[in-house]
Amino acid sequence: MTERQAEAANKLMVRIVIDSRQDDERVTQEVTGELYRKGTHFYVRYIEPINHPDGQNDGDSDMSASSPTQVMIKISKRQIKLTRRGQVESEQTFSYREKQGGYYRSQALRFPMTTYTSLMEWNNPWPFEGPLQFDQLMLTWAYQLYIEEQCTGQFEIKLKMTPADTHNRMAQEE
Repeated sequence: MTERQAEAANKLMVRIVIDSRQDDERVTQEVTGELYRKGTHFYVRYIEPINHPDGQNDGDSDMSASSPTQVMIKISKRQIKLTRRGQVESEQTFSYREKQGGYYRSQALRFPMTTYTSLMEWNNPWPFEGPLQFDQLMLTWAYQLYIEEQCTGQFEIKLKMTPADTHNRMAQEE
């Protein structure tokens, strides 16, 4: 296998459904992204959708001029690291039953934050070895977020990924 073939076998376009719950509030987003593997780590990369308060994208809004936020999730058997870069920059690390430091930065604010992860699980056989062939991958983690020693909320994130070509085939069959 050539280096290019090996790289292609470790990279896949995916459809991602992100279900985020904060206390009693729930937000669901669907994006297309990329899943790839380097060594023993998996990476999920996508562009975060820009959510306008009025649901419009009229081009005159200050938000429409903002740069998109790129999201990178690094996944290992014991840790998840979430990095966001764009108008908002943040870094959070999640390790089961451990406190981990991170930060949040925007034009208006900058502060350190800490997470305590109470749940971290994925469906079998994830993470896995061999080619990126699967019907669905699910990753779930729950955590408490602390800012200046104060708990600001309970969060649960569910990340569901399906190969982008599978998603397209299913839509065509309907």
